Amino acid sequence: MKMADETVDQDLKLVKMVVDGDELAFEELVKKYQHPVLNTIYRYIGNFTEAEDIAQDVFVRVWQNIKGFKGKSKFSTWLYRIVVNRCLDYKRKKKAVLVALDKTLEQGKIPESLTVELDFERKRKAAIVRKAIKDLPDNQRIALILSKFEAKSYQAIADIMGISLASVASLIFRAKDNLKTKLLPLREKGII
Repeated sequence: MKMADETVDQDLKLVKMVVDGDELAFEELVKKYQHPVLNTIYRYIGNFTEAEDIAQDVFVRVWQNIKGFKGKSKFSTWLYRIVVNRCLDYKRKKKAVLVALDKTLEQGKIPESLTVELDFERKRKAAIVRKAIKDLPDNQRIALILSKFEAKSYQAIADIMGISLASVASLIFRAKDNLKTKLLPLREKGII
């Protein structure tokens, strides 16, 4: 527990330095959190290039809004709230793009690159699992990603998502149950 306290203290010290205009302190925060943030975003959206862009945007938002961090939660909790919000924003924007793409496909115009990419992705077992995770309801997907891929505690997830511990446990249970329902038949057929 002492190590966690030291991390919190170090983060708060760095935040104070950033608020005072210290760019090197900001670089330290970015170095510390860039990989976990990028991994979380990538696991949520499934596209590494776009995940990099979103991660960069997350840190721009951190820089712009760090004076709004009051220290009522850990810095990492505040940071992951920004990550979650940007992922949800991305999904909303992506949904609008997909509607436009569906209209294009209905008109018989199928981009060759899309066809090749979809064929390739369908053949890969990992893509099937990623898709199953991607198809989970937003809150279930976020809770599962934070728990299983980012090794966040239920309490940390509750703080990040602004929900109760019981809600976190329920979301993760339902996410696993939904994945089992989707993937077990595929496994039985030898697809995954």
